[in-house]
Parts: sequence; structure tokens; C-alpha cells
Amino acid sequence: MGMIQHSRLSVAPMMDWTDRHCRYLHRLMSRRARLYTEMVTSAALVRGNARHLIAFDEAERPLALQLGGSGPAELAEAARIAAAEGYDEVNLNVGCPSERVQSGTFGAVLMKRPELVAECLAA
Repeated sequence: MGMIQHSRLSVAPMMDWTDRHCRYLHRLMSRRARLYTEMVTSAALVRGNARHLIAFDEAERPLALQLGGSGPAELAEAARIAAAEGYDEVNLNVGCPSERVQSGTFGAVLMKRPELVAECLAA
């Protein structure tokens, strides 16, 4: 998995919005925009049958998978799956203010635990 070249335009990951069809439309509007998937939880990817959630078309590249989670080992495994599936980048969700997301101990609530975020990123 390589680094995505920096661009001036990013289309933020949005739950129930930035699915593969939306990303394809965004890619038609700009070849240079950085696109993100909807957030996928590390648990769903590692323990569930979530590979259909991370399917993408080559035309969407460059593309980042946004993961939600707070378990370093599980996030590391999810990142390995993302790399094997061909994602250009993995993004850890530490910004979503949704109560639904934060109740799962990911999103903006992680900003209160910088040591845990560091462990997750190091894994």
C-alpha cells in the first residue's frame, strides 16, 4: 500500500453516502480528488463478511478505506485486509462526532485517548 499523492480536494468519508456509486460520480468530476469509503468497522471486516462493503472499481483510484475501531490488533488485521484488496491508503476515524459511532469507541471520542490512538496507528 503506497501513499496517495496529496491533492487539494478531498471528499470526506460520509456514512450512508460515499458508497462506490457516489465515489464513481466524484471520480468523474475530478481525477485528482482524494476519495474515501464510508467508515467500515474493523470488527465487521475482520470477523464478519464485510468484504462486499469494501469492494471498489479501479476507476475510483486513488482510494482510501476509512476504518472505525479502537483495538490495535484488530485494526492492524483490517489494514492488512485493505492492503490485500488493493486500497491505496487506510484512514483511522478519529473525527466523527456521531453518538452512534462514538458509542462503539471510535470516531471523535478517541481524541480523548491519544495514547490508544498511538497504539492503533503503531499496530
